[in-house]
Amino acid sequence: MTTLVAVIPSVGVLFLFWIALRAILQADRRERLAQARLDAAEDAAAAAGVDAAPEERDVGDPAGPAPASGPGSSVLS
Repeated sequence: MTTLVAVIPSVGVLFLFWIALRAILQADRRERLAQARLDAAEDAAAAAGVDAAPEERDVGDPAGPAPASGPGSSVLS
């Protein structure tokens, strides 16, 4: 009985490690699928000659939004 009680903390830590590792792997799998869908959409848009991501313009881009200026505004770099 004492042997079983001695093993319980190790089994609990192993269970928590398994849950954490499983969550990390599932998140990675979902991220890879999302990236593959995004890449496919960008490839299809490029083949059609359409700008796939206009919202990804740089802040300094003339077609993009103007940077904030004036009192109380801060620019983080």
